[in-house]
Order: sequence, then C-alpha cells, then structure tokens
Amino acid sequence: MASSPDKINTLGRAVVARQLAAGATSVNTALTANTSRITMRAVGADIRFEIGTGSQTATATSHFIANGERLDFAVPPSANIAVLRNSTTSGTLELTELG
Repeated sequence: MASSPDKINTLGRAVVARQLAAGATSVNTALTANTSRITMRAVGADIRFEIGTGSQTATATSHFIANGERLDFAVPPSANIAVLRNSTTSGTLELTELG
C-alpha cells in the first residue's frame, strides 16, 4: 500500500480583525457566522476567555492567555467569545477571524 503525505492544515487568510476590551466585567462578542478558525493575542494584560456556541461568560477560572501570548483555535459555527481581565489591569484581545 502506498503511503500518502499528511494533510497540512494552514491557518488561512485574515478576514475580520477585532479588538476586544478585557475589563473588570465579562464581555461577549459574536464572531462572524462562518468563521471556523481564529488567532488571538493578548495586549496590555493577562486575559481570561471562553469560546462556544451562544452567549459566553468569562470568569476567573476560564481559559487563560498571557500578555503578549498568541493562541490559534478552531471554533464552532456561530461562535461567541467572552473576555475578562485576569487581574486589576485591563487589556485588549486582538482577534483575527481566519477564512
């Protein structure tokens, strides 16, 4: 049996840029309906986040992204993301939807 090369999943092209303010209260944002992948970077603060279908709420025990860190994710159809600062310093989650 002949072997075949592994499929390579590239991130894709940048489609929509978002700047999500991460402050003292969780804030939810709906992503574009057909978005399946995102890349995001925390700027100015450590941030907590939740990604899922329907409105999301980030809490002190939600997923963590450190200030300056970049993470890439596959997301479900019609995804929402909620952000919250991790400590007393507010920051921004720079998020790009990929196509």
